[in-house]
Amino acid sequence: MSGRFDDPGDMIDLAGRIMLTHRLAPELAMRALRIERSDAERMIVEGRLSRPLEPTVGERLRLFVNILTRLEHRLRHDSAAIRRAFETPLDALERRSPTDMLNGDAAALFAVRQAIDHIDTPKEKWWRVGH
Repeated sequence: MSGRFDDPGDMIDLAGRIMLTHRLAPELAMRALRIERSDAERMIVEGRLSRPLEPTVGERLRLFVNILTRLEHRLRHDSAAIRRAFETPLDALERRSPTDMLNGDAAALFAVRQAIDHIDTPKEKWWRVGH
């Protein structure tokens, strides 16, 4: 399988675009990718880092991008809901928030990825017109 997830540069750009779109805090990338604030901000604004990621961070980057895209899809691109989801403690994470878990190892990031399925989605209201 080839495509945009084969190149770390493309994944960094995608993560930055999602974070910029939904006004996500640079601290999320700092925790997940173990990078400095200046690199997290550069990733969000420019879609790149000042230096290459260490090889051991590749799996963390893939999981972080997957977390961002899954949240975006599950919460229907609702920026406020996405920001809230990172801060809300979840039973699936033993009452810890996804943000708290981003500092952990790859297994912790995978747990966040799985916990996304347990996040409450925004409720849609329907109205009947003409009745």
